[in-house]
Amino acid sequence: MPPLSDLENLFSLRLLPGVYPLTEAHQQAGQQPDNLCGPYWVALLLRSHGFAVTAEQVAQIAGTVLPVGDPSLWLPAGAPSRQNYSLTLPTTASLKDAGTSAMGLQRAVQKITSGAYALLPVQAAWTGDRLLEVLRLCQDQPHWQVVPLANLRTGHFWGSRLAVSAALGYLNGASIHSPPPADWDVGHFLVLAGLVAGQTRSLTWVCDTYPQFGWQGYHLQPAEAVAAALNRGDGWGGGILLFSAAEHQGEMEQQLSAKGFSLELWDNGSPQP
Repeated sequence: MPPLSDLENLFSLRLLPGVYPLTEAHQQAGQQPDNLCGPYWVALLLRSHGFAVTAEQVAQIAGTVLPVGDPSLWLPAGAPSRQNYSLTLPTTASLKDAGTSAMGLQRAVQKITSGAYALLPVQAAWTGDRLLEVLRLCQDQPHWQVVPLANLRTGHFWGSRLAVSAALGYLNGASIHSPPPADWDVGHFLVLAGLVAGQTRSLTWVCDTYPQFGWQGYHLQPAEAVAAALNRGDGWGGGILLFSAAEHQGEMEQQLSAKGFSLELWDNGSPQP
């Protein structure tokens, strides 16, 4: 590994402008409640913009259904179960019939903020380049203050504890023939926080709902792995929900449509509200 004094010449880290207000709320919140990853993020996003709301309140509006059974069926290895919910939510004995839909989260944001904020759905035949197009657009339009909330399948990821030496090597052209395997394989919501750019490649800076992943919930993923996770490959839909003030949605829609992205909601297999 190179001396620390040389690291600034090997890579640069850029958080998306809209992510900065979210970072403190994310650290204070800690681990998500079981099966509330989508409502967890929406609650954090809204709290960081002055709305006093809990993940359970978001889940209630979004039509979330909780599974009952052995928590090891839905938790990553080593994570404690958190089921001290502040509200009673609908349950099901079938894990495949549980969860939160993208439509439900969109409606929750609209209702809680009375239309002041919104989630804009973005779909594509995802590749690493198409993912980077979205992230760079969010970076290049700081007045949007966008936070990309990705709905994907985690089994396509690299493991969250990629060695620093491996990450630096990858950013600067080295191949990683055997990346660490994914920590788990579930449908999930997480934030795409920014990019780490090296001399020849970049890595996506992911903000997750379990502090045990990576560095206090932040971990690095190649754009191609995130693209595969968005495509899912399990028969269900995935995509990115762009959180921003509603006043910017028209401009965002125009620019994304011009780049060939589809602005339609998807069915991730969870109950619709």
